[in-house]
Amino acid sequence: MIRSFCVVASALAGAALLVGCGEGEKIYDVSGTITYEGKPIPKGLIFFDPEKGTPGTQGFANIENGHYDTSVSGKGKGIRGGTYAIRVSGFDGVVGPEAPFGKTLFPEHQFTKELPAQKQTLDYDVKKPK
Repeated sequence: MIRSFCVVASALAGAALLVGCGEGEKIYDVSGTITYEGKPIPKGLIFFDPEKGTPGTQGFANIENGHYDTSVSGKGKGIRGGTYAIRVSGFDGVVGPEAPFGKTLFPEHQFTKELPAQKQTLDYDVKKPK
């Protein structure tokens, strides 16, 4: 009885490993330039939050000297494609106490965009809040 239990448990564990070895979700990288009033953002963050009905998890990247790239190891994660709420935070880049990216240039900016399931470039200019 114990022996047949072990055989069944081993078979189930092996099946679980095979299922886990699949390709997983396909992630596409997004890169581009983010400016504030036409000037590159010195430091910042960009987040890609999937809207309702868009599968997958949040994508993100650091912004440095106006450029971002989700493919940068440890500093980004791509998207699956679909409709995203895109959030941008911009900072002056002057490091200070409790301000690793510097002072905030503007309140977090958000816009929504349909992004295809492919590697792509997305450039955006944040306008001064009114």
